[in-house]
Amino acid sequence: MGVFVVGDVPVVAMESSEWVDSRGGALGGAETNRVHPVSIFRVPKTLSSFKPDAYMPLLMGLGPYHRFRPELYEMERYKLVAATKAKSEHFPTREFQELVDTLKEKEDEIRSCYHMYLDYDGNTLLWFMTIDGLFLLEFFHTCISKEDRLSSSWSRTPNLFESAGSKFADHSILHDVVMLENQIPIFLLGNIFDFLDIDKNVLLSMVTGFCSEVSPFKLIKKDLSLSEVYEHDHLLKLLYHLIVMDVKVPKEACPINMPSGAPCPEEETHPKVDSGSQVLCSLLKLLSHLNIRLVRKITKPINMIVSLPWAAAKSLPEVSRMATNLEEGLKSEFDVLGEDIKNPIVEEIMIPSVSALCKAGVEFCLSNGDISSIKFDKRKKKLYLPHLQLNVNSDVIVRNLVAFETSISDFLVLGRYTELMNGIIDTAEDAKLLKKKGIITYSLKTDAEVAQLFNGMTKSIRPSKVPYIDIAIEDVNKYYYGTRKVKVYMCMKKYVYGSWQILTFLAAVLVVLLMGMQSFCSVYSCPRFFNLSNDLGK
Repeated sequence: MGVFVVGDVPVVAMESSEWVDSRGGALGGAETNRVHPVSIFRVPKTLSSFKPDAYMPLLMGLGPYHRFRPELYEMERYKLVAATKAKSEHFPTREFQELVDTLKEKEDEIRSCYHMYLDYDGNTLLWFMTIDGLFLLEFFHTCISKEDRLSSSWSRTPNLFESAGSKFADHSILHDVVMLENQIPIFLLGNIFDFLDIDKNVLLSMVTGFCSEVSPFKLIKKDLSLSEVYEHDHLLKLLYHLIVMDVKVPKEACPINMPSGAPCPEEETHPKVDSGSQVLCSLLKLLSHLNIRLVRKITKPINMIVSLPWAAAKSLPEVSRMATNLEEGLKSEFDVLGEDIKNPIVEEIMIPSVSALCKAGVEFCLSNGDISSIKFDKRKKKLYLPHLQLNVNSDVIVRNLVAFETSISDFLVLGRYTELMNGIIDTAEDAKLLKKKGIITYSLKTDAEVAQLFNGMTKSIRPSKVPYIDIAIEDVNKYYYGTRKVKVYMCMKKYVYGSWQILTFLAAVLVVLLMGMQSFCSVYSCPRFFNLSNDLGK
């Protein structure tokens, strides 16, 4: 058997006889009652292609997916140090192979947890899974409080990651430990504790302490029993459960109904440019039917102008230049007028930004609950949002939680929450306002990093409906688009800004006519031609 790399993927090469032996053994000895549902998935390309570093470990590979990546070999010695430390403390007189042998009956369960077929022989798989498990337990030991650590029977010697020169591991390894493709089964850790004859409450303290330490969200439940922990196949699944806690979502979630004054996404992305033109043409048509001599003198030349071939006229260099300048001027004016109303993109849900909502009278308040506490109080005009704590690893944690949710559920609760935050946080000012309200706390360098974090997070997440979040979005939109300021702006945008094309051409034709009159007057005497007195010019 040999290993070679195709692209970024390690491939194990086997002789034909080895292949038959391995497949025959698998088919002959598989026990279906030991097979677990797949829970450790490969992240789909639709997610990982936007930000690969958030899903692919950069320093530490745990489990089988990234085992043979050459760039991760440097950290293998840290795994061996952790395994050696555990052996010297807990089973110094026994061989390491004995620990590996105790896990043989779990081999089928371990394989069934992974979405990808694991083309390794049983002993190789169990060896590196055991070493990874011991390393992970040592890392969890650093995450529990110092008081619990001193009373812990896992280790009383200096921690591997607290030795001189190892402080880099605090964030760098955490970055990789929380990734979906780096998960290893929790029951494997439990079997290691059984072999070492250590109280499993220590394992319970480790995993729950780790979840409390790294979670950006408020955990629904912190006091878990060991049996509740074992119900979850891996650490990321446990963390997701503690955040979402099996939110009940109906099978058919109603789409958001936009309020009567709110624009639909299509109208915002592609505004109807002919609505103002239609109004103007209807007005001219009505005036033309009035039997008033003065009005006919005004509308007749205008109707002639409107009926001219504007496409051909715009092709003229001078007219095209003036039309372009006027068009840009009109657009800039309306951009100033509508600076509080953002134009949504495909990835964003239809909801105004924090700054725009604050100017419209909406107050942001910190809720005492979890994600399910999101709501909008229409009477008090208050939008309640849960607390969110961000640091350098929060982007990776949230992305991998959403990737796991995408793999197991049709209703993306965390995905919908990130869409909401992406919708309301557009700029650094939006992040700063939420920070002042205590809704977001972060150790990032700038407010702009928070906006960048959310603005790039939902570009590849499939849409989903979560009732309590959608109700809050709908109520906010109804209030916002029902305010007088927004109604006036939307009306002007529809009937004034929408008519910019005809206004551009009218202005261009007027300039051409004035230039023609100037040329005419340079040849003929304009006052005499129009029967005007020369005294009028004085």
